[in-house]
Amino acid sequence: MHLFKLTDKQLAQLLIPKRFVPPTPPELIGKNLEYVFDSDDKFELTYDELVEIISKARLAGPKLIPVLGMIGS
Repeated sequence: MHLFKLTDKQLAQLLIPKRFVPPTPPELIGKNLEYVFDSDDKFELTYDELVEIISKARLAGPKLIPVLGMIGS
């Protein structure tokens, strides 16, 4: 997989921390199942998780550092 050929949505799927992926139902264990996030999914990140996401993006190159949101609301 070449990171520069991924769409923004495909890259986002790779960068989301694993703890946000829901558990696999027992009847689907062993099957080729992949959870895909979409715009209806919402979650809060810890500072360490945000740093991890930025670190992964930096490994792919400076153009891939995402703007994740705004501080304060």
